[in-house]
Amino acid sequence: MDALGLGLALGLAASISPGPLLVLVVTSALRSGWRAGALTACAPLLSDAVVVAATLLLLDRLPVRALGVLGVVGGAFVVWSGVQTVREARSASLSGGSADGRHSPHEQAEGRASQGSPPRGTLNSILPTGSDNSGALALALRRAVLVNLLSPHPWIAWATALGPLTITAWRASAVAGTAFLIGFYLTLVGGKVVIALLVARGRRHLGDTGYRRALTAAGVLLVLVGVVMGVEFAP
Repeated sequence: MDALGLGLALGLAASISPGPLLVLVVTSALRSGWRAGALTACAPLLSDAVVVAATLLLLDRLPVRALGVLGVVGGAFVVWSGVQTVREARSASLSGGSADGRHSPHEQAEGRASQGSPPRGTLNSILPTGSDNSGALALALRRAVLVNLLSPHPWIAWATALGPLTITAWRASAVAGTAFLIGFYLTLVGGKVVIALLVARGRRHLGDTGYRRALTAAGVLLVLVGVVMGVEFAP
């Protein structure tokens, strides 16, 4: 699969998958408008710098065979993520949790890590009432960066799937490696910015039904990408 296309596909699927960052994007957009939501969506551009640098420096030292094994493991992880995404899509809600009031295991883990703070699914967990606009934007971005940096998911994803893909593409050519990264972050951030715009302009533009359908499509896309990864990295 073309490096740019693979990056675009993975980023698009990840952009609408349930998780702490999506909750922050939605609640920021509801409370302070699309700019706050869009700024929150850009958090990975800051937080992932640490994650990507650390994992790529480590993976670059591995031999090709070890990288291939990690790639197969990463493909299995992507397939598992896709299956979980399809399952969660049945009860997913843009309000920040599932329709029956339950949260995904990843969201529950993040919630335990932030004990002492207001519930993440509430508006006050993102912005205090009466805060000025500039302060609200800064607070939303800081919280999103912190949540994304402390969340285990980016580390696992980069160590098992995204990292091996990037290193393999880079070893083929610097252009391919760069194209993969650009494609991934273009749709990862862009997808969340679009969600922030739709939420800020009214839930009628993207109701829970539409979100569930998009989430199901994203899950299927993840499964397909995971299978392709397994085939490409298999010895």
